Amino acid sequence: MKYIDTIKRAGRSLKNAKARTLLTSLAIGVGAFTITLSLAAGEGGKSYTDSIVNANTSRTELLVTQKQPAASQGPQEYNAQAFSGAAGAGSSAQIAFLSQANLDTIEKLDHVKSVTPNYSPNVRYITSEADKKFVVDAIAAFSSSVTGTYAAGSVEGGLSNTEIVIPEEYSKALGFNNPSDAIGKTVSLQADKLSSPVTAPQSKSFDYTVKAVSSKSGLAFRTQTSIQLSADASRDLYTYINEGTRAYGNFLLAAVEIDDAGKANDVKTALEGQGFEAQTAEDLLGTVNTFINVLLGIVIGFGALAVLTSVFGIINTQYISVLERTQQIGLMKALGMRRRDVGRLFKLEAAWIGFLGGAIGAGLAVIAGTIANPFISEALDLGDISLLSFNPLAVAGVVIGLMLVAVASGILPARKASKLDPIEALRTE
Repeated sequence: MKYIDTIKRAGRSLKNAKARTLLTSLAIGVGAFTITLSLAAGEGGKSYTDSIVNANTSRTELLVTQKQPAASQGPQEYNAQAFSGAAGAGSSAQIAFLSQANLDTIEKLDHVKSVTPNYSPNVRYITSEADKKFVVDAIAAFSSSVTGTYAAGSVEGGLSNTEIVIPEEYSKALGFNNPSDAIGKTVSLQADKLSSPVTAPQSKSFDYTVKAVSSKSGLAFRTQTSIQLSADASRDLYTYINEGTRAYGNFLLAAVEIDDAGKANDVKTALEGQGFEAQTAEDLLGTVNTFINVLLGIVIGFGALAVLTSVFGIINTQYISVLERTQQIGLMKALGMRRRDVGRLFKLEAAWIGFLGGAIGAGLAVIAGTIANPFISEALDLGDISLLSFNPLAVAGVVIGLMLVAVASGILPARKASKLDPIEALRTE
């Protein structure tokens, strides 16, 4: 019997028992639905995290810190060289900072283009011509490698030492009619010199021209809440505030820009050899993706349990089919059908059940995911990103995988059918 004829015959046999075939297929479909949605969520989640990392850092940028000492249960002996800075002074829980000498060492390494410490100057307030004063949450050094979204203006060409980027909320609070109205206007940062006497603090106003207004984004967390200055302007502001204090010249971390993204791991190894700790964009992605993979594995596990349950349904369905068609099997054998053809017929019937269940479940998952994506994106403020990303190859893989599972489930019933004695089978009422 030709293979194509056996496939058609298997399809006709299942058609004669529509209700039973449909119910068995739906049992598989539950697993297919869960697994397909899980794979789509994993694909979309990885794409989302990749977009987040790319929007907040660069593959040519490493974040570097001083290697921290191992946690100690008892008192630590104070070491002024290893533990400089104000944080932790006088306590056993001290933090190792990056010094200027450390930054100079890093800058001499191969493939390193620049080293920018995290200045994070702490100013008193920001104000504008409207004379409204507001607390500044954070000031960050502008990086051209970080992708931001802007409500007005442009940062093309970078920032000069007299230019500033403010978040959209600040443009409204500072009295500008809209983000576009803020472009080209002057805002001021009021800073206090920490080394000056408490009774008579020395204060200075730093004026900047607004070049762009950053907007909210589901991706660029680094830029949407921080006021941004050029690296040199951040350094000047930091120097004014901290010069003369114990904290001056000590940094928690630094951004190291390299000339080739492919050399990131080499530079990381060199940094670690110098006693620093470094993290690349790939490290950040790996950490987040590991978490996603764990969640993905848990959800797929539930889908696998549903498929495992359906396996027994397929076996039961196929055994019942063999019992109901004993005479038919005997007749086919009496007319010359070989044992392997009989076995193949029942395996193909199982494959049909797996295909129908997989197609129904995966198809419903794609439809449900496509409908849900806009609502999920809106609820989570993801913009144009789809959290459920369906890969056609993955969907096809689910269907084919379930067909193989169904065929494996039909092996025992198929063997029983192939071993039936034609004479005994024809005698069956």
